[in-house]
Amino acid sequence: MWLVSFGDMMTNALTFFILLVSMAHQRDFGLIAAGLGSFVVALRSHGLPGLMSESEKTEIFNEFRQRFNLPPEPDPARREAHTDASELELIRAAAAKALAPHDELLQPNVAVFAPGSSTLTAESKAYLDKLADTLRPAKMQVLIVEGHALDGSSARTSNHALAQARADVVREYFVDEHEFPTARVEARAWLVEIEPEGDGTRCVDARLVTPARKEP
Repeated sequence: MWLVSFGDMMTNALTFFILLVSMAHQRDFGLIAAGLGSFVVALRSHGLPGLMSESEKTEIFNEFRQRFNLPPEPDPARREAHTDASELELIRAAAAKALAPHDELLQPNVAVFAPGSSTLTAESKAYLDKLADTLRPAKMQVLIVEGHALDGSSARTSNHALAQARADVVREYFVDEHEFPTARVEARAWLVEIEPEGDGTRCVDARLVTPARKEP
């Protein structure tokens, strides 16, 4: 049954794409062919990556280019896959949101973990209890907890996974023990650490972010 909904969604997307092209002041047939090719690729692969080879995708794109009397793509490897393009747009939107004016209260090392562990110690729980009222997000505020790790074992877990696990456990503690609103607490992990060693590489920081008020 999901194929019916997927087909309806793709048909609506194609309809809106045709409307945008028809209202454009400048007609770029290369973009039209790329859009139609992406539509067919998504339809035949059911929106799942890995079901079609690059040669099959290139054949579809070139078929639409031929319909507009365009030559085959000189370098298909430079073309962004439709799934990659969508992910890049989400990243750009998130980056633009992060750059929006805001105020933040930074509280470093709200929880420190034992090497290779993502379990909260009794000392960390007591410290989080003291900070709970200060870090509780009010209206329009978001609490961001950021995990750090340089002590992950490649055999069991990577540094990134360990950092994310530490951030998740702090988030769960605030939500479960202090009833923080789940929609206002985000858990993130640092991909690259600044400090080479020390407690700062196996801890969680907290940022209480408040959007800046817009001038009238």
